[in-house]
Amino acid sequence: MGMTHASIRSYGIYAGMACVGLYIVRSIVSSVMMSPVPDTNVTAEAGTLRGMSVAFATAAMRGWRPHMEDAHLVAMLDASVFPDAAVFAVLDGHGGADVSAVASKLLAREMVAIGRAQMREKKATGASLEECLEKALPRLDARLRAGFFGLGHLLPGPLHPFCTVGSTACVAAVDFATREVIVANVGDSRAMLVKNGKCQALSEDHKPENPIETKRIQNAGGRVVKIGPCYRVDGNLNLSRALGDFHLKANAGLPAEKQKVSAFPDMTRTPFVGGPQELLLIGCDGLFEKCSNQDVADIVWSRLKRGMALKQIAKELLLACCAREVRGHPMEMGTDNESVILVKLPAAKFASSCADASEEGLENEKGTAVPSTLPFSDGDSVEVHGLESEAGRALNGQIGIMEGPSDSNNERFNVRLSGGVGEVVNAEKRLQ
Repeated sequence: MGMTHASIRSYGIYAGMACVGLYIVRSIVSSVMMSPVPDTNVTAEAGTLRGMSVAFATAAMRGWRPHMEDAHLVAMLDASVFPDAAVFAVLDGHGGADVSAVASKLLAREMVAIGRAQMREKKATGASLEECLEKALPRLDARLRAGFFGLGHLLPGPLHPFCTVGSTACVAAVDFATREVIVANVGDSRAMLVKNGKCQALSEDHKPENPIETKRIQNAGGRVVKIGPCYRVDGNLNLSRALGDFHLKANAGLPAEKQKVSAFPDMTRTPFVGGPQELLLIGCDGLFEKCSNQDVADIVWSRLKRGMALKQIAKELLLACCAREVRGHPMEMGTDNESVILVKLPAAKFASSCADASEEGLENEKGTAVPSTLPFSDGDSVEVHGLESEAGRALNGQIGIMEGPSDSNNERFNVRLSGGVGEVVNAEKRLQ
């Protein structure tokens, strides 16, 4: 500036002052207009998939953070590629909400596109769900870098919109045909099965201090630095795998999977039983700052066994995991955004359970033995009738979805009523 003309120096000084003034004004306005902290308003929804045989609920809360940066995905996959499968994902953004929002829109499409290509290549009638999911996340990351028409490659690193913006991705693909949950994880969001109140972890966090992650970071020329309670890549990101964050994927001499931060997932494949004794949960790390995996399972299971709807369970879980406030400050851990998906997985056909009951001589309240072969299967739409108690008569005539035999009585069946998705009630079924 000292070598320029005096008029240019004047303009430069005034422009700098204007920028500083604008920053101060924006800071004051944002502090005045900012929503209360913590913001414990929960956005939740409930629904069903697969002909109402799969109930789910999602919930999200901003919490102590100034902005909500999480996104989620719930969808059945294209039946022409994956005949009987659904995908559930939680994407926890950082540095902004852009990457998580875009990824939630594109992930299922990437899986289907990869599946179609696989079917053409192998001339098969179906695609491998696990292979497609494993390839989808790094391919999605490449699309985020490329941007529209590949224009992202023309932008210098600091100018790329996702240079310092990223997201985790914990994705659970449920194959109902093989009765398996396939999880692909990038980052520190988590997936788990809650089985009769016990947690079964389906993913592991990707943190820079993990030996495998540290080795890759150092081989790529990076450092793992401890700042406060967290270890960070180059003193910055406290994750070692993520979508986006392209300033940490800038070593032109290395492939994508060997960069300081990678979008290549770890995979797990787990069979499920389903029915009232099992629940799938996918949540962002905001849940697990304050609560352990088992703590979360305890919160969910105690409410599920009381017959609480999934949507209400999800809301109460987020509130339980949020840090308590004293004079506007958190008094414990739990200050991040929070998001969760709860999924009731369908049980297998249960005719054999009823056959066992018949062989043991069990009878219904009219003295008739339960037949060894029932026309009911998991997911069937059934009508409740024949209940004689005062509470039961109010249920007669309602339509529900069969979910398997009751844990407490083989003469009873768990039926999810259409008027209360996610609520489980016991109702005896009568054969016509």
